[in-house]
Amino acid sequence: MATPFKVFRDNQKILMVVFGALLMVAFIILPPVLQYGFSNRQVEDSEGEVVVKIGKEELRVEDVQILTAKYNKVAQVMMAAMQQCMALQGTPNPPMPPIPGLQIQPPTQQSPGGPVFEPVAAEVAVRFHAWAKKADEMGLVIDDDAVRAFLSETAGGRLSDYDYNAILGVLNDRQSIPITFDYFFEMVRDVLKAQKIQALVIRDGRVVTPSSAWVAYRNLNRTISFEMFPIAATSFMSKVGEPTDAQVKELFAKYQKQPRNPMANQIGFRQLDKIALAYVKADIENFVEAAKSQVTDEQIAAYYEENKDSYRKPTLPSAEPAKPATEEGAAPMETTETPAEGDKPAEGDKPMEEAKPEPMTEPAEQPKAETPAEEKPAPEEPAKPAEEPKKEEPKAEEAKPEEPKTEEAKPEDSSLNAPNAGDVQLVSFLQAEGEQPQPEQPMEVVEEEAVVVEDPMDNAAPETQPGTPSPEATAPAEGTPMEEAPIEYKPLAEVQDQIRTSLAQPIAQKAMTDALSEIRGELQLEYENFRYSQSDEDFDPTKSPYDSNAIETMATKLGLTFGAMPLMDIYSASETALAREATHMEIVPDPVRYLRQVNRSLVGEAFQFGTPLFQPRLFPGAPQSQMMFQRAEPEVQYIYWKTEQKDGFIPTLDDVRSEVVKTWKELEAQKLAKAEAEQIAKLVNSKEALVEAAKTHNAGEPIVASNITYFNQLSGQQGFSLSEIPGIPPEEISQEMMDALFSTAVGQSTVAPNLKQTVYYVAFVTDEAQTNAELRNNLLAVIQGALPDSVLRYSSEEENLVTSVILQDYFDPSHVEWLVDPINFNSGS
Repeated sequence: MATPFKVFRDNQKILMVVFGALLMVAFIILPPVLQYGFSNRQVEDSEGEVVVKIGKEELRVEDVQILTAKYNKVAQVMMAAMQQCMALQGTPNPPMPPIPGLQIQPPTQQSPGGPVFEPVAAEVAVRFHAWAKKADEMGLVIDDDAVRAFLSETAGGRLSDYDYNAILGVLNDRQSIPITFDYFFEMVRDVLKAQKIQALVIRDGRVVTPSSAWVAYRNLNRTISFEMFPIAATSFMSKVGEPTDAQVKELFAKYQKQPRNPMANQIGFRQLDKIALAYVKADIENFVEAAKSQVTDEQIAAYYEENKDSYRKPTLPSAEPAKPATEEGAAPMETTETPAEGDKPAEGDKPMEEAKPEPMTEPAEQPKAETPAEEKPAPEEPAKPAEEPKKEEPKAEEAKPEEPKTEEAKPEDSSLNAPNAGDVQLVSFLQAEGEQPQPEQPMEVVEEEAVVVEDPMDNAAPETQPGTPSPEATAPAEGTPMEEAPIEYKPLAEVQDQIRTSLAQPIAQKAMTDALSEIRGELQLEYENFRYSQSDEDFDPTKSPYDSNAIETMATKLGLTFGAMPLMDIYSASETALAREATHMEIVPDPVRYLRQVNRSLVGEAFQFGTPLFQPRLFPGAPQSQMMFQRAEPEVQYIYWKTEQKDGFIPTLDDVRSEVVKTWKELEAQKLAKAEAEQIAKLVNSKEALVEAAKTHNAGEPIVASNITYFNQLSGQQGFSLSEIPGIPPEEISQEMMDALFSTAVGQSTVAPNLKQTVYYVAFVTDEAQTNAELRNNLLAVIQGALPDSVLRYSSEEENLVTSVILQDYFDPSHVEWLVDPINFNSGS
């Protein structure tokens, strides 16, 4: 039997050749192949998960970090360049539109202002990168001259390439990863792609022509009255026939690739992404009602006693104390000036207003020092005292008006500072001045007129004579009882419901949290069991792991509400009650401003984040660390999950033929309604004619609108919003409607369409607060070398509206899709 060694000996030459070839493969060819495969796997592992999609482009964590680092570097260099330009007495030109990370602060009393670097957030970097991709799609090219021009203009023409290289050197010393000037040059080129494409649609809005300035001023300042009635396009649908095949194809070809945008009244047949949602809602009010039964009467009584000061009755001053004070003031005045004429009631009214200064002893001591000697002989020689007090009265009167002015100004100021509690502050102020203790003085003055007059005048013996007199005795006696008046509290029966609700609040909050945790845990458990109990081959991501009836039963049992949103795109979903109610504002940390406000929407996040079907998600779902200065447990919370989703696509005519036909009919009906409204407006030349036309077209009584302005009267830095018109839903009021109304003169008619142009209003302007000629004169009067800020702000708002529409055209909601929450994305990790 041949052994293996014999076989080897017989075939050793052949086997040596084979072994040599194998060794060559093992040592030369195989290592690079294995290394390539291993390195590829290693690269895939290091790249991490996809965090955001821009169209078909997928960005991972490292990609987003590179983007943010690039924009941060460019912003830092440009800020340093602008600061160096200012140091050289130059005037830098901030980039317009601005680039990420570079902000220009206006000068204030505390700061001279200037360029400021703000670290670029990941969300901003991704959106700016999307602009750059749009520039590439449009074929925009940024050559070297454009980059050099940007660097020069931003630095006010004061810096060269060598200066920028020096700035880079300083920044490279401070940072771990240095870059060369050539690499920075290319980074600026990429930034300029997005900046220049934005410049095509974003303008600063500060360049205003004379005609546009007049229109802006008129719209901001004109007030008109008008009457109007509607002509609806729906009433003309029966008059519209069927479109021909050519008309259908023409309309479809025009709007095939454009998505519809009802906010801009834009037609489109491109199908957007659609999702369907199910949700469980928790409202604290439902739990508060249930928690009230757990609060006992003993707890309410104990809380009432512990917090009794919170339930004091408000004590408002009455008018009664003021009357004795004035009457008392009249009595001493009569006794000191003309005692013989004290019986005249007409003269008693005048001193009532001058009685307030009497508690001030300093001005009153000078005249009183002379009157005692004059009052003693008064009964024997009435003529002398009658003449001498007259000479002294002007002195007292000259001093008196000064004191009331100083005393009365303080109570008025204090009452204006606190309108709700102004009277209380006023009383306490008067008590401190010693004016209210006067009501008891009249009785003592009547009994001892001579003593009352002499006591305060004798400076040498103020303690001997006023032992029994009323003026000094009544002041402290009167003030003490008012300060120590008994405190009255609201009875327990009056505030027990309020206390019960307060005590039930924490109980309800805990119950709501427990209910949400229980149902969320159940949903998560069912989802995980469904997701991971099947193999990848058998797993069907469109199959629901939940029993809707069971979830609804469980939610009802826990005091929650179960609901659902059918399959629809973001525009349709934004008009639902869920979208209006499920909104949330958070104050979250920001690396630049320390804190920033984030407005969150359940529907918006459901479309934005690529969460899998049926995975439950909490809204508001921010971590505790991101809910600073805010209640840890919001009053309304949702747990929601996607039940269905459908990706958007560019359709064929067969896919949307019915939609195209419907759109064609609606457009034709709108044309007929507009033509009819314009024909009626030509014939309406009075209010009576408008009323008659409304009856003829079965529109009922016209809408009467009086004193309407173009915008709501907003103060401060708030933006403009269109005014409301009685009888028209606010969401139907458009700028085109306002433009038609406010450009029409009094006594003329116009046609004002609603936002969707489905209703055309025939309007007749009946009155105005100021004529156009008066408004033009006012505009000329307020122009002092520059247009008013309000006009410039209005122009800026106009530009912003145009920009927002164009932005929506460039970026539909599905273009930039975050697969993780950008709020939680740490671009620096």
